[in-house]
Amino acid sequence: MSFNFERKIRVFFPINKRILVFCLIFVAFSTILASAQTKHQRYLDYIDRYKKIALQHERDYGVPASITLAQGILESSVGTSRMAQEANNHFGIKAYHWKGEVYGGCDSLKQVGYRKYGAPEDSFLDHTKFLKGPRYSILYQLDVTDYRGWAQGLRDCGYAEDESYPAKLINIIEQYELYALNGGKRLDGMVIVEETNEEPIEPPTDNDRWHHRKRHNRQQQDVPTVTESERLPTYVPARQGHVASSADND
Repeated sequence: MSFNFERKIRVFFPINKRILVFCLIFVAFSTILASAQTKHQRYLDYIDRYKKIALQHERDYGVPASITLAQGILESSVGTSRMAQEANNHFGIKAYHWKGEVYGGCDSLKQVGYRKYGAPEDSFLDHTKFLKGPRYSILYQLDVTDYRGWAQGLRDCGYAEDESYPAKLINIIEQYELYALNGGKRLDGMVIVEETNEEPIEPPTDNDRWHHRKRHNRQQQDVPTVTESERLPTYVPARQGHVASSADND
């Protein structure tokens, strides 16, 4: 009986081993697939808290709610950055021509801090008014559901120096379905970067911050080359190469 038992082990173990390996591969693949679709609770809480004000500003000022929320998530590290916590500043707007309280010291270019608000909602309103500046006027020719056009247009108008800035906004909007807040749909377009399940991007340092920095001329070769069918709308800002500054609105 012992011999037969050992024989059965030798006969069936290879099969069981293969089944075990297959099961492990299947579980690993399923985990990776599910992980790609994971939505962080911090993101969901942030969206739930500020979506009403973003939609209200969309109706009042024409800035897409999806863009407002995506920028807030990206630039405030989902509301957890030090500036967001201590100054209620979710968009990194500096204190140029600002009569209110100032947060922080100075950067390497000018003796200026950041605007400090009484509440996060004040930061959202100030950000919306900032985007009503003349250098962004061309964006209002786009529909509020065209989040891809807005994301690309913000960089083309000089809001950010980071070439991947549009991709970062688009990925947040599509992963968390922010396009659906106002009845919009997910748009077809080229894949700029792969979606990731990484933790929120930490806000840039004063030396790296893309807002309100010294003005630089961007060369044409800095712009990524895409095919004609993939090309997003191209905008020509009034002062090309000028990085976003609150002084633009004065």
